[in-house]
Parts: sequence; structure tokens; C-alpha cells
Amino acid sequence: MIVNGKHYRTIWLKENDDKTICVINQNKLPHQFEIIELTKFSEFITAIKEMQIRGAGLIGATAGFAMYIAIIEASKSDNFKESIIKATNELRESRPTAVNLSWAADRMNAAIENEENIEKKITIALNEAISIANEDADFCKRIGEHGYKIIEEISKKKNGEVVNILTHCNAGWLAFVDYGTATAPIYEAVEKGIKVHVWVDETRPRNQGSQLTAWELGMNKIPHTIIADNTGGHLMQHGMVDMVIVGSDRTTKTGDVANKIGTYLKALAAKDNKIPFYVALPSSTIDWSISNGIKQIPIEQRNADEVKYVRGLSKSGAIEEILVTPADSNAANYGFDVTPSRLVTALITERGICKPEDLVQQFSEKENVSLDEGVIKFNCDWTKSVPVISSIKLAEINKWRNKMFNMGLIGIYENGIGFGNISVRNKNGAGFIISGSATGGIKELSEEHYTNVTEYNLNENSCTCLGPIIASSESLSHAVIYNCSEEINAVIHIHNLSLWKKWMHKVPTTSNFNDYGTPEIANEISQLYQETNLPDIKMLVMEGHREGIIVFGKDLDEAGKVLLSFM
Repeated sequence: MIVNGKHYRTIWLKENDDKTICVINQNKLPHQFEIIELTKFSEFITAIKEMQIRGAGLIGATAGFAMYIAIIEASKSDNFKESIIKATNELRESRPTAVNLSWAADRMNAAIENEENIEKKITIALNEAISIANEDADFCKRIGEHGYKIIEEISKKKNGEVVNILTHCNAGWLAFVDYGTATAPIYEAVEKGIKVHVWVDETRPRNQGSQLTAWELGMNKIPHTIIADNTGGHLMQHGMVDMVIVGSDRTTKTGDVANKIGTYLKALAAKDNKIPFYVALPSSTIDWSISNGIKQIPIEQRNADEVKYVRGLSKSGAIEEILVTPADSNAANYGFDVTPSRLVTALITERGICKPEDLVQQFSEKENVSLDEGVIKFNCDWTKSVPVISSIKLAEINKWRNKMFNMGLIGIYENGIGFGNISVRNKNGAGFIISGSATGGIKELSEEHYTNVTEYNLNENSCTCLGPIIASSESLSHAVIYNCSEEINAVIHIHNLSLWKKWMHKVPTTSNFNDYGTPEIANEISQLYQETNLPDIKMLVMEGHREGIIVFGKDLDEAGKVLLSFM
């Protein structure tokens, strides 16, 4: 990052003093450029809590250096181990939503774990902290190199005209060690001569957009316009935004994203206006232990004064805080919200661009990452019960399910993720029997692998199921097809890359914005059934669900024969 013509990182060792860590006081920006020197562990905790430093990657790098200083301090204490445990816990609690804190602290502890000599521990810790910082900068540079291609493609479609990008909060250089994440593709695109303009959300309550992102972009002479947080939807409605790109403080293994409060609303507006919504993140922000961001990511609640007061430069030239609300009014200050993966067009990591559902595949070497067939993206009221399928029905459905499995159209990827499922309508017409999630890799299904979807509501994004296992993540896609016609009694969902590519847009095809298991794709399937030749050819391609194809018929024999006719 260039500041007044000079390159800076956001955190560095003081020259000739490796026990002093320098950081930029972000609370003084954009009006004052102040460098703080941190020499005590307690000063690191204060800097993190008071957001003198903030942002996922920078918090991680700061945690690395904080643990280095903590190790120096612990070497002078009576109980080294106890002191390190205390320091680690303090770091974890200083900003609970950002996973980089725990990640960096754990990495530092692991680095020194097998070394007995205290002085060597200190040396190892310093080298590891430097490595964490260097790695963050390198990963962000790679994110820029991958992500700029998205901007380049939009530029080509616009014949070289300006690409309008909307971003939220600050996922720029200041939030990382260098380059940033959401800004890295922008910087790379500008360097390669692509014309861009950035809409900068002010990002209340701390105004990280108007104060930090705008300052960064200005320093790098990148055209930008600051807007009130509630303006983004209007701009999207009027074709003034080509893409949205944000960062992440914690991302689940399934692609749910926790970012600055207000991100979710931008994602909803982007989805409604068919504008691609990208999240740029280094792998250090991925929490491989969780799969449901809304339920499992802790949301930090900060001091209400951040909502009630605003900070800025007064006419006298002093940075002051001004009360803008009634003094005795209560205020709530949720620091983050979670954007479900179904609203994310793609993730941009140091390894490339991927769909949220492909994140585990992109980092397939990660240990202890559970691999499910798919993530259930609707509200499911599941009553666990004895098997709900008769032996006759089981034999009927397994005939075609086994055929699909043997052809590799239903199965399991090399990394363990299963794909494909099959269903039949109940005889009374109410609901359907469907194979469950995570059954793709099982050669032959038994009665224990099916459930009965007894009710579903596409508008409320919900279903009710009864059986030994929970309904498949594809249940709403099956439900909408049964909803289209009473004559449809069987649905088969398969994955096959060559067929997917061959028939995309040659048969009715859902858009790449709508992912499986969502009400959006259900509504789009319904629309395709009403407006295209889908009722006749009985096959559709799901562009937003890589390799996904659905066929249907009056019974399984017809559905299966439809599929074979397209092979």
C-alpha cells in the first residue's frame, strides 16, 4: 500500500529493535496518519479491542506478534505454561467473531511446543510471527491475481467501459498486512489498465468504508464515491453496479460468510438484481469446524456508544466524538452478520475462484473436515422415525438408483463429497419419498436411507419430513417439480460434467446465480416449466449447481429413459 508516496505494511518490526512492533492507528484515519509502537502484551489486547488495528488478516498477524511478546514476558514469569495459556485465552476473547485470532494463537503455540529451551522458543516465535505476516501478504496478492480476472471479464463485456464495483466495510490493505482481499483484485485490475470505479459504503457504525476504504483508494488514485449504507440497493436497481465484492471475518466450510454488519443486506439486494456477489478471503479466515454460519458463528456485540456517537474532524482541527442520539436512548451494536452461501456467487481465495459448495474440495487436504453430500439450505422440521418405505417401493426406486450409481451419475467425488439423489411421489399425492443427504457414496440404499417429505412450502423455504434420516438438500428442487404437474411422479437428480456442459442452454437451464436447495432456484424451475418446453423434454440443467441435471417423468421408468436419451 502506498501512503504519501511510500510503501507501508500495516504491521512491522521496528528497525533495529525486534521487541517493538509498529502498527498504524486506524482510529485516527483518515485525518491523521499515526504509528503506534507496541512493546507489551497488554498493549496488543488494547489495540485489538479498541480497534486501533482491525480486519481479519491484520488481527491474525497481530495475534502472532502478540504471542511472540507474550512468550518473552512468560519467560520471566514463575509459570511459563500458565502465562501462555492465559495470554492465548485473552487473545481469543478480545474479538470473538474473527477466527484469525484463534488460528494465529494456535499456530504460534504449535510452533514452540516441542522446544524446551526458552531462548530458542522466543526465536522460533519471532520467525513464526513474521511468517504469518508474510503469508497473509502473499495470500492477498494471489487473491488479487485471481480476482482481477472477474473484473477483466466484465470490462470486456462492457467494451472497456468503467466497471462499477460496490464494496462494504474495509477489506483492504488496512485490514490485512498488504494488498487486502476485496481491494486486491481492484488494485490488480487498475495496474493492468482496466477502468474501475468503486462505490464505497460508509459502513456504520464505525464508518470503516468512508474513513478507511475511501482513504486507501484515494492514496492509490482509484476513482471512488462514498455512499450511505442504504444506497446500494437503489444503485443496483438502476444498473449502476456491475459486481459486489466484500471480505470475511469468518467463513464456514460450507461457504457461509460472517462479515461487517450490513453485508447480508447487500447480498440480498445483489441476488434480487442478478448482480454477482463475491467474497474475497484468505484460507486463514475459514473455520473448518463449523457448517452453519447463522447458528454457529458467534456475533460480537460491541459498545453501544459506537452507534450513539460519531467521530470526525472538528472545525478546530481536533478529532472529536459527537453524540447524535438522545442521551438516554438504548442502542444495540451487532458487529457482524452472516451471509448464507446461497447468496454468494463465488469465493476468491489464494488458490483461486470457487463456488461455496466447492470450498472443501479446493482445500481437500484439510484434516477433520466432514464431507456431506450437500448442505440443507431450507428450514426442515424432521421427525426421526422407523423406515417409511415399503419393500416393494424400495425395490422399485432402487432399480433406477442402482443404475444411476453404476453409471457414475450418482456417486461420490474423490474428496468424499457425495452427489445425486432420487425420489418418487407418494400414492396419495401428498409429498414424496426421497433419498437422504450424504447417500451418494453408498452403493445400494436400504430402507434406512430414505425419508418421506410430507409437506413443503416454497414461499417459506421449509419442509417437513418423517423417517430414519433427514431430507436431501435437493428436496425443494424435487418439490417444485412435483408442484408443476400432478402427472409427474418421479424425479432423478444426477451429476455429470460432460452432459452438464453439453446440454447447458440447449435445454431449459437455470441461471448461474441460483444455487440448489434454495427457494430462488425452485421459483426459477417453476418459471421454466411454465415458459419453456420443459414439460415436453422433461430435463433441465442447473448452471448455478456445477454438474447438476434433473430429469422427471410419470414414473421412474420414464424419468430414467429421458436421461438415457440425452446421454
